Order: sequence, then C-alpha cells, then structure tokens
Amino acid sequence: MTNDAGILAIWNRCASGMETEYEAWYQTEHLHERLSIAGFRRGRRYQAIEPDDGYFTYYETDGPDVLTCDAYLQRVNNPTPMTERIMRDSFTDMSRTVCQRAFVTGQMRGAFAATLQMNRLSPEAWLRDWAASEPWVASIARIEGW
Repeated sequence: MTNDAGILAIWNRCASGMETEYEAWYQTEHLHERLSIAGFRRGRRYQAIEPDDGYFTYYETDGPDVLTCDAYLQRVNNPTPMTERIMRDSFTDMSRTVCQRAFVTGQMRGAFAATLQMNRLSPEAWLRDWAASEPWVASIARIEGW
C-alpha cells in the first residue's frame, strides 16, 4: 500500500432533531456522490460513542490534489438542495482538513476509530517506534499517520 493517499477528514456534530435527515442524506446521496468523483477511493464514517459528540468521516483519495481538481470543486461549489439544507441546518461544530497519509501500520480497518490531532507529523518516528514497542498495540487493527 502506498503512503501517498490524500485524506479529507471531517469532524462534526448534528443539530438536535436533524439526525434522521442527516443519516438519509449521507447514506442515499452524499457518500455515493463523493465516491463517484474520479480519484476518491473510499469513505468511512464513525459515530462517537456518545451520540451528541458527533461524527468523524474521512475520504481517502489518490492524493491531496484530488481535493482541488475541477470535478471535486464543481461538486463542492454546486451542492444539491439536500446538501445545502443539511450543511445549513444540520452540520454544527465542523472541522475539516486535507492531509496526506505518511505511514500505515496494520492491514485491517476496524469498526472503531480514535483520532489524535497533532500540529504536525514530525514525531512520525516516535509514533512508529511506539506502535512497534507497545505489546497491546498489536491488538489494534490499523494505525495511520496523516
């Protein structure tokens, strides 16, 4: 697996009372729409253990430049009516960032995800050493540094 994948990472909450519409939008429109753009490989979404704490979604692309290509920008700049409504009425506390995957440890993808924000990935060697030295890390399906 190459480490050159682009990552679009999004953390958000959903406005109270909008959960059903948000879920319908994501499952029936948004995920398919994003994955139909050339260069998008996969999308994953996780819901926080405490539902009010929101969602973590990420899309893996062929590289960070996919997120500035004409096809993607055309879709972002011309949202569907449902997307406009969800973004206006449902999305709260959103944080969105573009990354490039720097390394991967493990081959599987788990049902749970934990994210850790760092100012930069300069301690990549430290993180790799930690992943290799802690015996319990072997029970983690995958660690990615973005």
